[in-house]
Amino acid sequence: MKLFSQNPDNRVKIKPMAYFLLLVFFYSCATLSPQQREYDASNAEIKRQSNDKIVHTYYFVGGLLEAKSQEEQAHLEQLTQVFNQADKTSTLVLLGDNIQKKQLKSESDFQLNTALNWAKQFKGETVFINGESEWKKGYEGIKDISKYLTANLEDKKALLPRKVCGFERLKINDETVLIVVDSQWYLENWDQQPNMNEDCDIKTREDFFDELRGEINKNQNKIVVLALHHPVYSTGNHGGYFSLHDHLYPLEAKIPLPFLGSLINYTRAVSGINTQDLQSKKYNALNKRLQTMAQMYENVVVVSGHERNLQYHEKDGVKQIVSGALGNLSPARAIEKGSFSAGQLGYATLEITADKSAFLHFYTFQNGGHQLTWRQQIFQPEMTSTDDYGIPTVDSTVASVYPEKWTQKSGFYRFLWGDHYRSTYGQPILAPVANLDSLKGGLTPLISGGGNQSLSLRLADKNGTQYVMRGVRKSVSRFLQTAVFRDNYVMESFDNTWAEGFIYDFYTTAHPYTPFIIGDLSKKVGIYHTNPELYYIPKQEALGAFNAKYGDELYMIEERPSEGHEEESFGNAAKIISTTDVIANLRKDEKYAVDQQMYLRARIFDMLIGDWDRHGDQWRWSEFKEGDQVIYRPVPRDRDQAFAKIDGALLSLIKKLPMLRHMQNYTEDFANPRWINHTAFPLDQYLLKSTTEADWITQAESIVRDLDDESIEQAFAKLPQEVQGEDVEHIKYVLKERKKKIADFVPKYYRELRKYVVLSGTDKKDVFLVNRMEDGSVHLVQNREKKSGQETVFEKTYNPQETKEIWIYGLNDEDTFIVQGSDKAKIKLRLIGGKNKDTFQIENNKKVVVYDYADKQNELTEVGKKTKHYFTNRYDLNNFNYEKLPLTVNMLLPNVGYNPEDGVKLGFLYSSKRLKFVQDPYAAKHTLKGFYSFNTKGVEAEYAGHFPNATNNWGFTLNARATSPNFAVNYYGIGNETHYFDEEMGDEYKRVRIESYSVSPGYKFEGKNGNSFEVNAVYQAMKVQDKANRFITSSPDLVDQKVFDFQQYGTIKATYDFQQYNNVANPTKGFAFHATMGWRTNLEDNKQNFPFLDAKVSFAHYLERSERLILATNFTYQTRLNSNYDFYHGATIGGNTNLRGFRPERFTGKTSFVQTTDLRFNAGQFTAGFIPMSYGVYAGFDYGRVWTPQESSSKWHNAYGAGLWVNAIEQATLHCSYFYSKDGGRFVFGLGFGF
Repeated sequence: MKLFSQNPDNRVKIKPMAYFLLLVFFYSCATLSPQQREYDASNAEIKRQSNDKIVHTYYFVGGLLEAKSQEEQAHLEQLTQVFNQADKTSTLVLLGDNIQKKQLKSESDFQLNTALNWAKQFKGETVFINGESEWKKGYEGIKDISKYLTANLEDKKALLPRKVCGFERLKINDETVLIVVDSQWYLENWDQQPNMNEDCDIKTREDFFDELRGEINKNQNKIVVLALHHPVYSTGNHGGYFSLHDHLYPLEAKIPLPFLGSLINYTRAVSGINTQDLQSKKYNALNKRLQTMAQMYENVVVVSGHERNLQYHEKDGVKQIVSGALGNLSPARAIEKGSFSAGQLGYATLEITADKSAFLHFYTFQNGGHQLTWRQQIFQPEMTSTDDYGIPTVDSTVASVYPEKWTQKSGFYRFLWGDHYRSTYGQPILAPVANLDSLKGGLTPLISGGGNQSLSLRLADKNGTQYVMRGVRKSVSRFLQTAVFRDNYVMESFDNTWAEGFIYDFYTTAHPYTPFIIGDLSKKVGIYHTNPELYYIPKQEALGAFNAKYGDELYMIEERPSEGHEEESFGNAAKIISTTDVIANLRKDEKYAVDQQMYLRARIFDMLIGDWDRHGDQWRWSEFKEGDQVIYRPVPRDRDQAFAKIDGALLSLIKKLPMLRHMQNYTEDFANPRWINHTAFPLDQYLLKSTTEADWITQAESIVRDLDDESIEQAFAKLPQEVQGEDVEHIKYVLKERKKKIADFVPKYYRELRKYVVLSGTDKKDVFLVNRMEDGSVHLVQNREKKSGQETVFEKTYNPQETKEIWIYGLNDEDTFIVQGSDKAKIKLRLIGGKNKDTFQIENNKKVVVYDYADKQNELTEVGKKTKHYFTNRYDLNNFNYEKLPLTVNMLLPNVGYNPEDGVKLGFLYSSKRLKFVQDPYAAKHTLKGFYSFNTKGVEAEYAGHFPNATNNWGFTLNARATSPNFAVNYYGIGNETHYFDEEMGDEYKRVRIESYSVSPGYKFEGKNGNSFEVNAVYQAMKVQDKANRFITSSPDLVDQKVFDFQQYGTIKATYDFQQYNNVANPTKGFAFHATMGWRTNLEDNKQNFPFLDAKVSFAHYLERSERLILATNFTYQTRLNSNYDFYHGATIGGNTNLRGFRPERFTGKTSFVQTTDLRFNAGQFTAGFIPMSYGVYAGFDYGRVWTPQESSSKWHNAYGAGLWVNAIEQATLHCSYFYSKDGGRFVFGLGFGF
């Protein structure tokens, strides 16, 4: 079938019906009838017979609100009978779209009464999950539904998660656990929910992901049922799959709409314009993270509603059940091997057995009853290790961290990348061998885990006291997965690559054995510490199934700072908690406090030993009750980065990049205090608010006295004898030298902390009294308002020589802010009220900015001039996050390419993102890019600045562009059939050298789902070079001669953009739309003015179930609505992305149209020994033309060709293509950061 017909005069006609038939063919495979693919029905039968007993059964239903017809409601009565037969070892999960707030007032609502009846009669637990219907009335609606269910069912856990939070775990038994995620909580626009997270400890979406991953990891020995309303995979309408009926009757239309219906459904599938579709921006972001988490563990099954059908998929290691088929059914499709779909009324069950098998059943209602329609075993029995490792038989052995060959590098390599402690990693040492059956009375492995770099195994002794077994050799794959590629599963992708080897080598910048002696140093200076011990742990019977990933290496075994370790090195504390829990408690009440002097001492010690990796999770906190107060004292852990040796000519240069500056080499002189403390800075800012400069100096001097040289020698003497030598001697020398300088260094960091001060109250009533002094300083008092009166909990004076801004957060409850005193204000105050009604009494409003929720009826009383205030519901502005601090993020990327016009083209892209108080998305962003063309010797530079508003999604923009006099474009004349004279006249003949300058201020709206709207005023100055032997100067009639003088133009324009791709670097599905309308005039000749319109629409979608074959097409249209324009403002076609195969600006006219179409094939992946890459090929066909009043032409131009692309870890993309047209062929290549 031909999509285009071509006649002798080169005209191309589109066959719209052909496109329509293709769309219908590709997107109408979903049906209501059951589908299954490559299903072995005997598989479940055989394994079920030999299976162990069922220990728990889950029942999954969803979409109760859609059960409106008499038939559907009759089936609900049958479902009631099914649930009544379930026993206590069952859980009924209603997967969302079951209840709306408006139903709560009705005593006769059928759906509500049905749900209540199910829950009351069900013998096991019943769990309601929120969907978009439950969230229809927002946060308050969820609270009302929760209260209603709790009251009627007498169960506080009826609606999960409680407290309108992101997720909650429900313990079932030893074989399975239910983790309930409120996916609509994530998708909601938090700026429209002023009470969002009021009662929840999770305050950000990133915290949600971190906590959820931790919860899944804790339950790695159970079958984890991850229940959420929105599926991560779906082949129903929300996943972009439609039936033939949907194409004829889109949007529940009553009359058939052929072609238009397919266009509507296709646009919906690729654009994600519906926020409830998987392709939408925020939903896509949620899915990527959840899919990656599920892929990291083999024990997770995702269960969802949302779609009004039944589905099961196993894709990329993720198991997905969909059960939302209680009414108003919709079609779906079975795609992957072992998948199933049915648009029939029904429900799902999941049976868990004692051996941790799991059997999925789908039941549908037919012929007046319900029947089993499909079943599958989705988890096999838990495997026990069949290897006979026995028990260790020796007490010690010789081992090294790395094989010796890993540490053998050439002289040139060592010159570039340094020596590090590489030789120590390859040095064999004599290490004790650990028999876990007898070590510490016998240790039993519990769960695996680790931080961003290490693999660890949690162990427990016979009393339940826990320890951690952590590999001395760090993990590259874990670092890349948890710290770099959180949205993509890459655990095995980097195996045996150059990148893996390089990171392993970079790990040698940290000494592998000094963490074992830091406890001795810590003890000397009075700091709590863990007590790591070095062992060689062979694979052994005690490791059981963990032998697959652990054993036959050197390991550190240390106490896990938690309950049960009443060690002297932990202060003999009975309770030890995490940093997250400490921060949550500090918010609750002023009775909770951190021992700031002890934390200060620990932090100064960090600087002394050069430990630059001190983020919040690197600490645990011993809890002590002292009178009415609860005091937390720090227990530092994970001392891997102390005494780092980051040398080498190139590496020393690279670590000066902003994102790496905190990785500091351990030398006699301290690095910049802001950068060496980069990871610890937010926590320091939050916890050390009461300390003074004198405190810092006093603690530093005390540490110097306590840590004498003899103690240093004694500690380092405990390192393995085999690694004693030059490196160890150097560390000791540097440590002793830093002792001499530490007291002079710490005040510098203290002053960094005082530049921007961030303070917070409690979730109770606080009063902040700010008194401005005559010298410009600020005296701040924080009182707690109690029944007995006000009680001072914090007091400090800030001077303008140290402090630029103070941010004061009131947090929850009703708070009062009073600003008074001198008008000689030098320190800027930002007062953030937080939840509930707050009062602001501003007697001196100079350099005062007030922020609070618009819906809270706050009181602002002022004296004199009006106080600058933002009463807005923007979550980012009002929410307190201790990690939110001023920061500038810079990035520099190369850009290289080739085309026949420019030759080799080298360039760069530099961006600087400034995060101040406004951080969503940023306070300001600056982008600068430049190119140099070796053929034309031309230079092009562009600047783009964006400055978002604090209160809404609008922001100021500033764009500028400049080209050098040698910058060139092509000009072949005006018309659709202009002559191609390159072969006879040479490349230079058609080139027009234009010097240009433009500046464009604007105002831009940026939506949350990939859309933006911008209005701009543009000033532009252009001058064409008047040079002989060029086409443009061959006749005075070709162009207006005034273009050879500087011409100045003014433009007013409006632009709308929408873009959403599932993967920008290598999209398999996506949509983009761009439209600009404007009016341009010559500022020196106002008769020369013209309106214009430019538009572009792009589609991309895979054509088969493996998503490897993708059809991508672009439609580009330009028009000038009169003829009063100069040639360089005309509508042009030709170039790298627009009628490929023709030179850029090959045809110029009043109006132009081009369609480019590519058929891409994702061929596969390879590593090339460097980094994981994906590659593919594509074939393309373009056609287009221009129109001009001076010419009558019916010719359409076309070009065709093919290309190759290589994508590195879904980030950078290299393109290489050759396209042919009647003018000849064009070869182009380029490196960029999008497809």
